[in-house]
Amino acid sequence: MRDLDREETYLVDRRGLALELRDLVGTGPVPKETYPGPHGVLAYGEGHLAASLLGLPEWVEEGTLFLLEGGYDLGEAAAMGLLAESGRAKVVRVGFREGVAAYIPPSPLSPYRYLRFLLLALGQEEALREVEAKLLEERRRLTPEIPLEENPAKFLAYTLLERLPLFYAPSFRPLEGGAQTLLARIGKSLSLTPPHAALEFFLTGLEARHEQGDPLAAVLLGGGEAASLAKEILESRVDTVVEVPPPEGSRLAQTMALWYRLAWTAYYLALLYGVDPSDQEVLERLRDLT
Repeated sequence: MRDLDREETYLVDRRGLALELRDLVGTGPVPKETYPGPHGVLAYGEGHLAASLLGLPEWVEEGTLFLLEGGYDLGEAAAMGLLAESGRAKVVRVGFREGVAAYIPPSPLSPYRYLRFLLLALGQEEALREVEAKLLEERRRLTPEIPLEENPAKFLAYTLLERLPLFYAPSFRPLEGGAQTLLARIGKSLSLTPPHAALEFFLTGLEARHEQGDPLAAVLLGGGEAASLAKEILESRVDTVVEVPPPEGSRLAQTMALWYRLAWTAYYLALLYGVDPSDQEVLERLRDLT
């Protein structure tokens, strides 16, 4: 098994994703102004997590509509942009396409950059300061030089190795999809998330599969009554249950801190599998085609 505390393990990180992870806080474009309300957000791909966390409506007839073109939308974002521009709301396009008001390069870490841009554009600097303080606090114990016994991301990566993660975040449901994306794009790993009726899913589908020896690892993100009940159910239905408690702070800061830890976990998991944690070339080719 590869050792995350040995330098040679990091040679597969050919593009230096660890540096992007370490220096993530404070990166991304700054809006030219604070945009007038009411505010709406249409989000694709990498921008979707930020929009979900802020809970803004997808459409407004006046004010400002942010169009986050951060995915392979096959032209839908452009079409929606044209439709929005025919109304009274000001349309602000953000992403990696030509002609955007703010450019955000494609990256599995760009959900943070979309969130940062939106918080600044909405005039929520205090919320952004809290988020970034939590990320910096997490960084102090997640980077490669922090040894395994003091690094929760490394420890979680070893736990998930050769297992199929099942992410459940009852108090942070948008984080489940964000975790899947991180594991797929960085960790090159398949993971699962439950449907809306999660406890019914645990009581039925997992009961059947566990009898056949599926190597599942349930990762409970955040605390609360639902997470405690899920743990009680899952302990007899999966290989292992991992609880990842949130730090103190607002719901937004807690969610982003958990997301950041999972990004490091996905990075270390890729190293354990001996694969480059950066995006594969096929994604770049697909991006060019769409």
